[in-house]
Amino acid sequence: MRCPFCKALRTKVVDSRDARGGDEIRRRRHCDTTEGGCGRRFTTFERVERRLPTVLKRDGGRVPFERDKVREGLLRATWKRPIPVDAIEGFLDDLERILSEQFVKEATTEAIGREALLFLKRTDHVAYVRFQSVYGDFKSIEEFRSLLSTLDGED
Repeated sequence: MRCPFCKALRTKVVDSRDARGGDEIRRRRHCDTTEGGCGRRFTTFERVERRLPTVLKRDGGRVPFERDKVREGLLRATWKRPIPVDAIEGFLDDLERILSEQFVKEATTEAIGREALLFLKRTDHVAYVRFQSVYGDFKSIEEFRSLLSTLDGED
């Protein structure tokens, strides 16, 4: 690991511990002065790289999974709602884990959307309806009313 201050090539790990529920590793490092380094300390975060599947879209196209696209959709649905960003990030971590474990090569946009809907339904009904209204495929107002009626008795 290169020192971010003096660019020396040798640094020593002083301390390592899990961060963000075990999905990241936090390392305290020290720039090695024996190799001409500056001796300063800094922190790095390492994330395990998961093999995520290709996303199969409705039109038959294939694209790589993009965490940021799912985050954008969830943030749009939860705009001005009392849902912490940490909850969304936790869901995204879980989603990546689920996708890497369950789907070997491809995952459909429907499967990803279904997971997002389950998260929002548990978290906030207004955000759930917002997400469903944008990403669902409603053919009539009756289908939308039906969605609302299923939520009516779930308080």
